[in-house]
Amino acid sequence: MKKAITFTLVLLTVFFCGCTKQDKDSTTTQETTKEIFQKADYLTGLETENYEAEVPRPVAVTVNNIDAALPQYGISEADIIMEMPVEGGITRLMALYSDYRNVPSVCSIRSCRYYFPVFAKGFDAVYFCYGSNELLGTPMLKKIGIDYIDGNKAGDSLVFERDGERLEIYSPEHTVCLKGENMPEIFEKYGFNEAIFPAARETVFDFSDEKQSFGYACEQITGSFSSSYSSSFLYDTENEVYLKNHNKEKHIDGKTGKQLSFTNVFLLKADTSTYEDTSLVEIDWHGGKGIYLTMGTAEKITWKKKSESAPIEFFRTDGKALQINKGKSYIGVGVADVIMSR
Repeated sequence: MKKAITFTLVLLTVFFCGCTKQDKDSTTTQETTKEIFQKADYLTGLETENYEAEVPRPVAVTVNNIDAALPQYGISEADIIMEMPVEGGITRLMALYSDYRNVPSVCSIRSCRYYFPVFAKGFDAVYFCYGSNELLGTPMLKKIGIDYIDGNKAGDSLVFERDGERLEIYSPEHTVCLKGENMPEIFEKYGFNEAIFPAARETVFDFSDEKQSFGYACEQITGSFSSSYSSSFLYDTENEVYLKNHNKEKHIDGKTGKQLSFTNVFLLKADTSTYEDTSLVEIDWHGGKGIYLTMGTAEKITWKKKSESAPIEFFRTDGKALQINKGKSYIGVGVADVIMSR
């Protein structure tokens, strides 16, 4: 029997105003060959420098987020950061990179929980982890047929290594590094497809050609996953991004020294429980309610994921598809409480 954990979305009393949806053709086709040419980055919607006949495959990586392992590195270069709760009230990140050819070294890598590959599959990403929960994680990896490498089982030095400098300071479990610079060679060795499948869309989200903003000003917001783990965001007006804090401290990349920043912030509610007589967290990844923040403004939204292989879709409260701004995104799934301020 599952032991339910009650989550309540706590909001200030506000009135949200929508904005006009712009028409957008999500793909560009060539009449003679029907090939899709990538003109925008798959995960950010930003214009690419060189048009390509195929959209390069993304990479998804489970990243340690426990305080004892901070700071991580390689995460400031991610195009999307997802954050989700795991057992013990802590969270883990999943860093996504649009192009497998442009993945940095990422540390520290941790083990799979079943909902990470479910979300990674929706981006058609190749998934990397170091270990997997055998009760729920490994069965899901096999069930959905995702391309993945578990470094704890593969034992391949081409893919993972221990960071020698971190070994002098951190516990060994906080030192595993993904060798992102080897990704083209890794793809070739393991026979991974280099382009997304099916090549049916240019970008994973519905990006607007015009900047979107909404009726409620929101310069600061905190999403709590538990009593001890939260992510807060402060709007940087000059750069038009939200700066991320982890547990009230700046969330910094240990190598670049950059604070994580995002054009788009999604704080998504999802029904959460524990699995039978264990501490393992289960997340209902099918959908729910949430809040979208961009350009210093906020909007109530709903979200859904139609299947294990489908991407996340975002909607306004009137049921219309949500267009979002071009740029990097943070997506927190399983947020318990949200506190907003102007």
